[in-house]
Amino acid sequence: MPESWNVSSAAMAVMALVGLFTVVFPLGLGLVFRRKFGGRWRFFLLGCVVFPLFALTLEGSVNRAVLYGPMGGAVTGNLWLYALFGGAMAGIFEECGRWAAFRLTRRWSRGPEDALMYGAGHGGIEAALLAGSMMLNNLLVSVALNQDGLAGVEALMGTGPLSDAQIATLVPLVTAPAGMYLWSGFERVVAIAIHLSLSVLVYAAVGNRSWKGLVLAILLHAGVDACAILTSAWLPIAGVELAALIWAVGLVLLARRTYASLRLSGQKIPEIT
Repeated sequence: MPESWNVSSAAMAVMALVGLFTVVFPLGLGLVFRRKFGGRWRFFLLGCVVFPLFALTLEGSVNRAVLYGPMGGAVTGNLWLYALFGGAMAGIFEECGRWAAFRLTRRWSRGPEDALMYGAGHGGIEAALLAGSMMLNNLLVSVALNQDGLAGVEALMGTGPLSDAQIATLVPLVTAPAGMYLWSGFERVVAIAIHLSLSVLVYAAVGNRSWKGLVLAILLHAGVDACAILTSAWLPIAGVELAALIWAVGLVLLARRTYASLRLSGQKIPEIT
């Protein structure tokens, strides 16, 4: 246990900056895609709606049913099986959500620039809800710790005395260097690049009426998430983020070629009659 329950001002400043970044960066991408490519904000907002619905609500319900059900021990007790399950669930729900979004809005679509706007919204709301909310929570807890120590956190939570497990989760706040929180911002940049790429690939799949394109996107997304689970068990955070960056670069190159092909052909999602 640390000698003093005090979070450095530098660490708190980085938390605040990273939290702000998770909101500003996606909005900035939206402005760029709007001005440079003509993407529309309705697709950005669509991504903001589809991610919570498909990933947090639908996927979350299935995950809870499996992981807290009879099969939960078998899945969580085997790292490879857990990685396969986690990757598959993320790939299936998020990419099917993308596919459904583009199918349902086919009458609005003008071209692949709408896929970029969707990807910025999808990845942006994920960044805000996951990393942004985590940074905000860390800041609130840090302020409580600095003011009144563990008693301040107990008052903030309003649940009575902290358990040993809860106290253990507070230790990294006090001991982690300020720079450690920058990895959260880097992770969100990589994740948004992946979401942009997958959005372009699924947009092309819908436009080509290709189930193979959707399956490919599901497999690629599953690979990214499964790799993240496996590397986080074996490597330090720098290694985990390097592996994610390699995936992101590969997906960006693939999506860039697909995007260029869509723009060259003037293809948009056709209306289905």
